[in-house]
Amino acid sequence: MTPQSRLIFGRSRSGFFRKNGALLLSTALAPLLIFSNAAAAQDAAQDDEQDVIVVTGTRNVIQDSIDVKRTSDAIVDALSADDIGDIPALSIGEALETLTGAASHREQGGATEISIRGMGPFLGSTVMNGREATNGSGDRSVNFSQFPSELFNKLAIYKTQQANLIEGGVSGQISLETLKPLDFGKRRIQGEIKGNYNPDNNNIDPNVRDFGYRGTISYVDQLEVDGLGEFGISIGLQRNVTTNPEAQFRSSSEYRDCRFDPAVTGGFYRTSAGNCDTGTGNLDLVVDPMTGEAPDANAPFLFVPSSRSFRQNTTDDIRQSVFGALQWRPNDSIDINFDLQYSDRDFSETHHDLVFSEQRRITPGITVPMLETGPNGSILSFSNEGRIETVSEFQRRTEEYLGGGLSVAVEVSDRLTFSVDASYSDTTRREYLASTRLQSEPTDVFGNVTPAATDRPATSWSFANGSEIPVFVVENFDVTNHDLFADAARTRVDLNQYLDNTIKAIRGDFHYELDGAFLQSIEGGVRYSELEYSDIPRVRSESGLDPDVPEHSDDDLDIANLACRVDFPESNFLSAVTNGQSLVTNVDGSGNVISQVNSYAAFDPICLVESLRGGALTFPGPVDTVGNIDVLESTLAGYVQVNYAGELGSLPVRGNFGVRVINTDVESTGLRTTFTTITRMDGTIAAVEDPDSFYSVVGGSSYTTFLPSINFVADLSENVLLRGGVFRGLSRPDPSSLGFGRDLDVNDDGTAMTIAELVGNATANGNPDLLPLLSWNFDAALEYYPNPDTIFAVGVYYKRFQGGFENTQRVEEFVIDGMPFFADVTTSRTDEDTSEIYGVEVTAAHAFTYLPGLLSGLGTKVSYNFASSNLEFEDENFGASLVLDEDGNVVSERVGIIPPADLFGLSKHVLAAQVYYQIGKLDLQGIYKYRSSYFQQFVSTPGIVRYVGNTNVFEARASYKVTDNITVRLEGINLFDEPKRQYIPTQDNLSELNSYGPRYFASVRFKF
Repeated sequence: MTPQSRLIFGRSRSGFFRKNGALLLSTALAPLLIFSNAAAAQDAAQDDEQDVIVVTGTRNVIQDSIDVKRTSDAIVDALSADDIGDIPALSIGEALETLTGAASHREQGGATEISIRGMGPFLGSTVMNGREATNGSGDRSVNFSQFPSELFNKLAIYKTQQANLIEGGVSGQISLETLKPLDFGKRRIQGEIKGNYNPDNNNIDPNVRDFGYRGTISYVDQLEVDGLGEFGISIGLQRNVTTNPEAQFRSSSEYRDCRFDPAVTGGFYRTSAGNCDTGTGNLDLVVDPMTGEAPDANAPFLFVPSSRSFRQNTTDDIRQSVFGALQWRPNDSIDINFDLQYSDRDFSETHHDLVFSEQRRITPGITVPMLETGPNGSILSFSNEGRIETVSEFQRRTEEYLGGGLSVAVEVSDRLTFSVDASYSDTTRREYLASTRLQSEPTDVFGNVTPAATDRPATSWSFANGSEIPVFVVENFDVTNHDLFADAARTRVDLNQYLDNTIKAIRGDFHYELDGAFLQSIEGGVRYSELEYSDIPRVRSESGLDPDVPEHSDDDLDIANLACRVDFPESNFLSAVTNGQSLVTNVDGSGNVISQVNSYAAFDPICLVESLRGGALTFPGPVDTVGNIDVLESTLAGYVQVNYAGELGSLPVRGNFGVRVINTDVESTGLRTTFTTITRMDGTIAAVEDPDSFYSVVGGSSYTTFLPSINFVADLSENVLLRGGVFRGLSRPDPSSLGFGRDLDVNDDGTAMTIAELVGNATANGNPDLLPLLSWNFDAALEYYPNPDTIFAVGVYYKRFQGGFENTQRVEEFVIDGMPFFADVTTSRTDEDTSEIYGVEVTAAHAFTYLPGLLSGLGTKVSYNFASSNLEFEDENFGASLVLDEDGNVVSERVGIIPPADLFGLSKHVLAAQVYYQIGKLDLQGIYKYRSSYFQQFVSTPGIVRYVGNTNVFEARASYKVTDNITVRLEGINLFDEPKRQYIPTQDNLSELNSYGPRYFASVRFKF
């Protein structure tokens, strides 16, 4: 197989079993070892009981999840509760993480996107009340932090597919449900006020607020109206006001390969400007077609970013949500449901960055003697002379979600039911950014010569004395002194994101009860949906302060510097990850320590922007460019499913089989600009682009796919089930990857004599012809249910994919001098390669109710998933790649210098272990979650390989039922202050560390 940017063979890199094997084995097997005796004892105890025991709290939620898994025809893991607000989690993401094989990606300390069975979110799907949900990220995942867990009462993950499920879930489908008021069957008024305290936020002064809160109220009721039937109503409202403290170490995400050889003078190859990443400093990894080899395939190298920095955040996060439902049964044959979900989030943060720029700049005599390297091109210590910057930034994101639908079900007869459902889901996201950069200078803002007397102080960094992040030593430069940041003022005001995503759908279904002894019922239906996605790229207004321009004097910068200074907001900044080391040590020319600090000069970003620009801060509006993405995806799907139950010989069996057929049409509209050529005096030609003369082009693809499925459940005994599932799955490309905009590269070196010499390749922002990934999926599970509190289940699965992604070169039309001209465009396409994923998952739960006295309140649940694959993803800069033409011929080839990543989101190991203790009115719960490292794509630059390191998170909850109507709770997440670590482009090259700290919550809930 050729080394292309595609999904191919991979290998394990995790040390999970070495570090956690004993814990996992003992925790997972403990329930199994006691099941045989314990289950018998528990059953006997229950037989002796004379009164019915009403189970509540955590034990009830686990019992319900066991029951859902046992009675489902497909392989399903679920959480459900009799009442809304009873699911024990702070968010939908945190709740889903407790289900077998589900793992979250964490942002601002909370769970967001969910990966199922170690596979990335793009291979899964999410439905809300049976309908697709949109997001604001440009992919098909759902940001679960947007939705309050208190307003849902059922969460499920379908691991195997059924024909009646909406397509798109290769790894699984996440189903979220709000309650139907008539089905709920009782009046309920419920409210909760939850205060939250973030210790790291209280280190910030001034902060937005010391304490946050979450207020939820819901109302459910039913009534009968003579002649009109039954009506049910439910409504829930929530306001969440909080902060998301986050301290960061960061490197710029774009790394360069710098040629390195300690045997040569200086160690690095560098240009006259001092950088190692240009000219002979870069590796030549393109294969020479004459020799079949790349010149620098085996040359030593190091990965170097353009900058390394610290970031302090002060945040404000406000979310308001409304969920409502109306249910009307005019008679026993008609059921009408209308539901609506609305969420509005306004998130803002102020950043204070200390930036050590020019990290690719090599200083002879300083850099190499202090250089320490690690494996795979990583750097462990570095020294040079480079500029030091302070960047002040204000960022605001608004995200609004509106979804809902109307469904009507009609029972035509005792056997036949028809239903129609119309739905709508819409997400809009807007993000605004304002920032100012100030740099070091030989003189300060008052014109005095600085102690360093240069704009590039000598600087070094290392992972000193066990610090998790680099700590810096600078020579004669006090980073806390505002006076020293006196040069190169640059302001940027951005419309950073302008995105809209809408799904409209209508479906009709029927269900017919058969009178056969084995075939129980048949169901079928059709669904039509339209997904509209539009995204306008960043619009930036940038200005600099040039003292040589008359209207820009040094006084302007001095005045702004003095007027906009603020004290560094945070105490103990990043101290949790430095092992007691100071972030920055200032030394004199002899190495004597002048100061050691964990802070630096900070400025008010809005004040700086307004002072330097001379007016109130205003953000630009959207502007059309060739980077626009405008996609319409239309899908028509139909299905037939047969449900069966009976005996196979003497073996009770049940399940379903069916087929879903989908036809999808993609229409992508892109913008392009026209070019006009001019002829110079020497006969050469140049091209002039008219940036305002846009014309539209439309591209797209159409495909029809058959998705058969079968699910099988056999009762091997009263308490043992055997499950199996086979289905064909489909995962569509992300909408953001279907763009048709093109940026034509024009040669302007003054040598072109013809248009063919003038025009080079074009850069693509997507490929509207991308086809979905298809897979055959096989599941089997053995499940043991000795009593309502106990389960031990082992499942295996295998997925065989047809299709990966590879680079290709295609010919497209452009307009030059009013005439069509054809140029090469390099983009990606879906290939026909095959690849595989296989895995094992284990679920165990048990309540120790048979133990004496207070010990009878103990219970536990453990879930574990192992996944492995031979899928690979090559980094766009340092991975192996082939560029093919449309006929499959090799256009160019590049060798890789780093190993490929696994599938996006693939963690080999995912573990969730919880212990609960419930006696009387007291309910205690502790949850440990582990996820091994995984590849996480950037949304804006998906070709860059970024790894998120191993994650260990511990949560705890305690609740006490004061009365039948009032419950108090204490909760905490990330109790051991686990940071998130990110690595680019290899798993030992730290690029970012995010420290959130623990978070605590206290609440009072009432219900009547």
